[in-house]
Amino acid sequence: MQIFSMSLDGGRAAMPSDSQARYAIVTVTAVGKELALTLRDKLGKAVPVYTTPRLADDQVKAIEGRAVEAIAQLFQQVDVLICIMAAGAVVRAIAPVLQDKTSDPAVIVMDEKATHVISLLSGHLGGANQVTREIADLLGANPVITTATDVQNVTALDNLAQSVNGWRPDLRPLIKPFNSYLGSGRTVYFYQEKDWVSDLRGLTPVDEEELAAVLKGREPLILLTADKKAIQRENLAVIYPRPYVLGVGARKDVAPAVFRAGFEDFCLQQGISANEIAKIVSIDVKKDEAAIVALAQELGCPFETFSKEELAAVADRYPQSAFVKQAVGVGSVALASADLASQGQVLTERFAKNGCTYALAKAVIKK
Repeated sequence: MQIFSMSLDGGRAAMPSDSQARYAIVTVTAVGKELALTLRDKLGKAVPVYTTPRLADDQVKAIEGRAVEAIAQLFQQVDVLICIMAAGAVVRAIAPVLQDKTSDPAVIVMDEKATHVISLLSGHLGGANQVTREIADLLGANPVITTATDVQNVTALDNLAQSVNGWRPDLRPLIKPFNSYLGSGRTVYFYQEKDWVSDLRGLTPVDEEELAAVLKGREPLILLTADKKAIQRENLAVIYPRPYVLGVGARKDVAPAVFRAGFEDFCLQQGISANEIAKIVSIDVKKDEAAIVALAQELGCPFETFSKEELAAVADRYPQSAFVKQAVGVGSVALASADLASQGQVLTERFAKNGCTYALAKAVIKK
């Protein structure tokens, strides 16, 4: 797969989707090694397991050098680091390489008997809380999660933004105060233009008629909108949801205005805003198609492409075009691209107009 990034709001938004996340398990004892292998089997992933040279075999990899150095190195290479050992040892190992909650990986610590599974680092943005619960369910262990919003059973600003693919770096300073408000039971008003979010624990929803009055006040407000807002107000967190992937196809050298007009008609048909598109995808022979590149630049989202071989693996799930297959080697482009990018979460049929095709799918956030 080739990736051509446009002006995307930067930073690591969240742990990658479950199938893309890079996992590693580290342990230094024979008992821990057996637990690591059991966990890997239950996770159903090709997760590398690292242990001491003495315990290494064809199932696990040998740690090179001191364990503390290996853990620090893995911390900088993976998205999820699972350590079966004492929590203190892990803390000492990762302390020199800690960066920021928006970039540090999820770190989970377990004891050798799988009695407790601890979400040690990056509980929300890194996904450690979620992975901790998953592991605890798989092993019948006790999940240990200490983030205040989880303890108080309320939502969190960073989780909320992630859930709609709306995280961006300038929300970072708002995480601590808003999660503190939610954890302490303070009123946090909430307004969304569409039903993007269903987890409203701890929030006080307001309707459109009430919003104007709330905006004039100073109480915390979380606002979800598809359009950019220039609102100067204390205690305001604005989230721009981008929950969709757009699969496209286009005839060669189609005019950008024609391609844009077809996209607008498709958005009207689906009842979505152009700003809700997180990513545009197509076949690699279209990687330089000016009309598609221009739309991606306008929307400020990445444009990714797949090879015909990759698309062929899922194309049979959708209606085929003999003409398109003869031209590019696969009979479905918009739908097959949307399928691959969303891990099968296609939402629409193909929409075609003036030699351009469009399909919508759910953006993969994280499991």
